[in-house]
Amino acid sequence: MSRVPRFLIVTAFFCTPLIAQPVTAEDFLERAREHFERRRFLNVLDSLRVVLDMTAGDDARQNRTKFEAEILAGESLRALGRAEEAANMFERAMVHGYDEKTVYAFLADYFDKHKRFETALGYYEKYYKIDKSDVAAHIRYAALLGRLKRRDEAKQVLEGAEPKLSPQKSEDCERLEQQRKIREASRCFYTVRHSQPDRERNYLGAYRTAIALRDKKLIQENAEWLYFIFGSEPRYIWPLAELKLAQRKFFDARLLLEEIIRLRGKDSDAERALANLRVQAGAAMDKPFRATNKEMQMLESLPK
Repeated sequence: MSRVPRFLIVTAFFCTPLIAQPVTAEDFLERAREHFERRRFLNVLDSLRVVLDMTAGDDARQNRTKFEAEILAGESLRALGRAEEAANMFERAMVHGYDEKTVYAFLADYFDKHKRFETALGYYEKYYKIDKSDVAAHIRYAALLGRLKRRDEAKQVLEGAEPKLSPQKSEDCERLEQQRKIREASRCFYTVRHSQPDRERNYLGAYRTAIALRDKKLIQENAEWLYFIFGSEPRYIWPLAELKLAQRKFFDARLLLEEIIRLRGKDSDAERALANLRVQAGAAMDKPFRATNKEMQMLESLPK
C-alpha cells in the first residue's frame, strides 16, 4: 500500500474549514434565532436553555441577551402549544420591560380560559387600549366584565370597539335563516356580530343557528355571551338556563331561574321550571354537580 505524502496531510489539515461552535451566551442566542426561522422550536429551546443558564445571575433589565432569550422562549413555547409555559415566560419577560400587544391578547385569553379572571382582565384592558380593532378579543373582554357583573363597562367596551364594516346586515342573516340556509346564516351572524358587537340581535341569531347546527361549542359560547353581556334582561338569561338544564347542571340552572324571577318580580315559566326542579331533581339542585339519569326525567315536564 502506497503511503500518502506527509506534505499532503499537512496541507489538507490546514485547508479544512473550521466550523465555529457557540461558546458565549450571544452565540447560543444567535443559534436559537436561526432555529426559530426554520421553525425548529425544540432546538430553539435547547439553545435558549444554555443562554438562560449562562446568564442565570444577571438582571434581564440590564442584560439584553437574557431579555431577548426570555421573549424568544415564550414565542417558541407558544408555537409548540405549551401555553402554560409560554404564559410563564412571557410574564417573566414583561416584568423585565417587554411590551407587545399580541402577547397581551394571548395572556388575556389564556388566563380567561383558566378562570383567573382578575389577571385576565388586566391584560384585556391593556390590549384594548392599544388595539380596538380586534373585535373577537374585545367580545371576550366584554363577556368577562359581564361575568364579574360589570355589564355597563362591558357595553362600553363593545361600543368603543373599532370593527371593520360588513356589507351584510342582520336582516340578511335572518333571511338566510328563514330559508333554512343555516350554515350561511351562521357565517352571516358571525360576520355581522363582529361588525356590530354591541347589538344583542346578532348574538341571538348566532345562538339560534348554533342550535340548528347542533354545534355544542357555539351553543355554549353564544348562550354565555348573551347572559354575561346582556343578562340584565331576563330574555337573555333563558338560553343559558335551558343549556344548563340540558347539561344536567341543575344547581346552575336553579340560580339562573331564580335570577329571572328576581329581575321580573314574577315569571310563570321560570317559576314552573323551578318548581319542577325542587320536586323532581332532588339534591341535584342544591349542589354544583351533574344530575343522575333518574333525575333527568324531570326534563320531560319542563316548559318547551
